[in-house]
Amino acid sequence: MVPVPVGLLGGAGTGQFALLAAGYWSNVVAVDPSPLMLSELRRKVAATGAPVTVAEGGYLTFEWPAGSADLVYSRYALHHLPDFWKALALDRMRRMLRTGGILRVWDVAYNFPVSAAVERIEHWCSTGYSDEEGGWTRADLEEHVTYEHSTFTWLLEPMFTQAGFSIESAEYDDDGIFAKYLLRAV
Repeated sequence: MVPVPVGLLGGAGTGQFALLAAGYWSNVVAVDPSPLMLSELRRKVAATGAPVTVAEGGYLTFEWPAGSADLVYSRYALHHLPDFWKALALDRMRRMLRTGGILRVWDVAYNFPVSAAVERIEHWCSTGYSDEEGGWTRADLEEHVTYEHSTFTWLLEPMFTQAGFSIESAEYDDDGIFAKYLLRAV
């Protein structure tokens, strides 16, 4: 990691990454819409003394001065938004970033053709743990596919460019379920 003056963490959850980032960034702002997640995050920040500012909000509501963030980090959070709202959220994130700033996205994004969807999703769901093993169960994965808004990479990537980002790198897992992007604000 490199020092980052201002880093915004969207969908920060309980702060696992925010606490790590605080050792590298001079100004970490951890943003999440969930009061329950924020309560746990505030407890961790207080316990560790990490220099993290905690803020309630989401991709569509959080306000930040235009062009003043150096990095926005989003991990497993964009899939909560339907595609229309993803596009608006990406546009908002771009406006928060300075030109040349970085958006790092890790999420569930399907990297396969529609014709392979049933087979690929069934395979993914079959990898779920039993309740006794811990982790995501088959029911959890089926619930994700049913109720969350994960999309295809070939729909998501044009949203990045429309919002004003260049795709510096894109990594896909072998099953075509997860994607990691490094995007630059242009």
